[in-house]
Amino acid sequence: MRIAVCEDDPSERAALCSYIESYCDRHRYHGEITTFESGEALLEVFAPGAFDLYFLDIYLPGLSGMEAARKIRESDRDCLFIFTTNSVNHTMDGFMINASGYVVKPLKREQMDAAMHMCRQTFERSSRTIPVTVAGQDQYIRVVDILFVEVFDKDTVFHMKKGKLSTRMPLDEIGSRLGGTPFLRCHRSFIVNMNQVADLRDDGFLMLNGDEVPIRIKGRKEVRIAMANFLAGELPEVI
Repeated sequence: MRIAVCEDDPSERAALCSYIESYCDRHRYHGEITTFESGEALLEVFAPGAFDLYFLDIYLPGLSGMEAARKIRESDRDCLFIFTTNSVNHTMDGFMINASGYVVKPLKREQMDAAMHMCRQTFERSSRTIPVTVAGQDQYIRVVDILFVEVFDKDTVFHMKKGKLSTRMPLDEIGSRLGGTPFLRCHRSFIVNMNQVADLRDDGFLMLNGDEVPIRIKGRKEVRIAMANFLAGELPEVI
């Protein structure tokens, strides 16, 4: 796991790195840590996919940790954020960027172990694959790479981050393999990955790649509620 630690206080930064390294050593888990003293320094080297996990101090001088996270989230929907803070008053801001949680200073090993364990589990789930039958053979695709799935003519088409994949598998079977949240059956012919939605419109979703996915007319309210609930998922304090 590639981990960015953004903290302006040298002692806090050293403590964060020490706790992360200790967790990785004790659990025989590979963690590659890169440190930054400011949000500006972090964004100078940022690229989508550069880091899997960000530990961000909310109260950074200049560009705050929350502002840096918002900019990162615009082009990277798969990374994880843990905020370090002296206050819990920013939880609603955290909802809006789908943060994984926050740890309250002064940092404690138990908090950091819990944060690392939670993020490790999430990261490993994001690497999950499902088999898709193409021309009689199974191909394994990462669920995190799926934008949405649609039935087109007699084929079922996976719209991926890179390219498309067609199968004759029925959409019901694919939905069963995907296993629910963050995947939502929003139309009889579509399943959408809610992590890849850029905007919710009156009659459909605008995806991060610019495609539009319709929402069924009957049951539209329920689909919109499901999306709202997903976005408002609880932001936990790691204790």
